[in-house]
Amino acid sequence: MSSIIYHENYPPPWRPLLIIVFPLLPIFWTYQMNITDTTLTFGYSYASTTINLNDIISATPIDNVNGLRSWGGWGIRFNLRGDTGYICKNGSAVKIAVKMKDKSGGECAPKIYVFSCDETSRVCHILNGDED
Repeated sequence: MSSIIYHENYPPPWRPLLIIVFPLLPIFWTYQMNITDTTLTFGYSYASTTINLNDIISATPIDNVNGLRSWGGWGIRFNLRGDTGYICKNGSAVKIAVKMKDKSGGECAPKIYVFSCDETSRVCHILNGDED
């Protein structure tokens, strides 16, 4: 079993707004991010992404992400470049590039994810293999 190296878990600051769209309440109730010795998982209660640490090409800290200005809102967001954002709140975040394979099994352009994170420097050091 994998041991947790780093963990964050908190409610999104906009959680009270979910009352308006009640069916979405369980999906976005809690935001979490876990790093184990083999995987990175980030996202919401029932909508998260898990990535093998060996597939992460690079991790870069972002000082300030404004969900509305940068991504058009909060939650799970997509931009025109094909990047995916798990934007829980305005503030610090981590940008990762992940190895992808095309249908024939060859390497293709990396997939970019941006996700909210409080301790960006520490998380980037772990994901880049600089810290155990």
